Amino acid sequence: MEPDRSKEKIAAMSPIENITPPSLEFSEPVAQDYEHAKQLEVQSTERRYQKMIDEVEDYAIIMLDVNGIVQNWNKGAQKIKGYCEEEILGKHFSVFYPKEDQQRGLPERLIGQAATQGKAIHEGWRVRKDGTSFWGSVVITAMHDNDGSIIGFSKVTRDLTERKMAEQQILKYTQQLESQNKELQKFAFAAAHDMKEPLRKIQLYNSMVLEAEDLMLSTRQKDYLLRSADAAKRMQGLIDDMLSFTKVSEQSIAFENVNLQDVVEELTTFFADTLEETGGKIVASNLPGIYGIPFQVRQLLENLIGNSLKYHRKGVPPEIVVTAGVESILNPSTGRQDSILLLTVADNGIGFDQHYAMKIFEMFERLHTRDEYPGTGIGLAICRKIVENHRGTIQAISKPGEGAVFNIYLPA
Repeated sequence: MEPDRSKEKIAAMSPIENITPPSLEFSEPVAQDYEHAKQLEVQSTERRYQKMIDEVEDYAIIMLDVNGIVQNWNKGAQKIKGYCEEEILGKHFSVFYPKEDQQRGLPERLIGQAATQGKAIHEGWRVRKDGTSFWGSVVITAMHDNDGSIIGFSKVTRDLTERKMAEQQILKYTQQLESQNKELQKFAFAAAHDMKEPLRKIQLYNSMVLEAEDLMLSTRQKDYLLRSADAAKRMQGLIDDMLSFTKVSEQSIAFENVNLQDVVEELTTFFADTLEETGGKIVASNLPGIYGIPFQVRQLLENLIGNSLKYHRKGVPPEIVVTAGVESILNPSTGRQDSILLLTVADNGIGFDQHYAMKIFEMFERLHTRDEYPGTGIGLAICRKIVENHRGTIQAISKPGEGAVFNIYLPA
């Protein structure tokens, strides 16, 4: 009988401790191949990056050493500055700057700023190879090694000559418009002033003829003369308003402290006859002072109060309430609360449709006929101009038959 050898087979297969697992470490040749592949990949990436920079044409992208010597050149640099690579490599980047900038050390200052602050930004005239100028926007950035030491600078330049020329053209047009506006203001003032004297004579002679008893004028003749006198009076009002408008259009007048309470009390005396005739009143107390142009602030309140008295409801004594105080409002552009001075003139007059709230501030705009209410249609245009001179805005709120409220928002 054969002996049972199954246990021997199992025993021969059991000891797994004798099995050596495969090594997970690379052999030396394999590791070297891996490192070499990584180096090739990095070099390929660097070549692609350099190729990308070289092909850019809208920006001059160059590298400088620590002394400002040009180390490389791209197509954009050649296009903008005019030099080819072999002409500029090894030269100091100050050759791109005008002589006066070189003399005052601007290139060195920009390099120094980039070295200490990490970056320098500058706009100014630069010089091409052919001697022509262009307006360049420049960013110089310091480059560092792993130890944090500066190894050079990158310099990116963009040609913004077209933008600069457009800005200069706009500035030129603006200056021309300002000059023309001043000439027009002078002409309007001179014309209005020169018309006053002949108009005064027309009014005087009309008055003398009407009062002359020995002329025995007919009813029709007297009617013609009265119409002429009325037209001359309206013309006088128009001339006065035109003169007022040209005066408030002048913005070079110095600002000073103006006591609003004193101004309103003065105007209460000024309108005393009208207030007595209509039974009206002006209500104001403890008004603050503002920083403004005194005669313009007075003109503003005189026009608004005068309007309230003119457009009062028949049979209802006019009541004008003037208030002022500092308020806080949300500035939508900054998202912060800003302090403003709100000056309000409110009345209980005839009011107007809110649809016309903007139109009433335009020159010669009237909501009523001259027969209903006299005037030239310039008064509120003067008010808007005065408020704009004080860097503020004016707003009108009204309903027919319910009076009007004029809000003036001024810097606090």
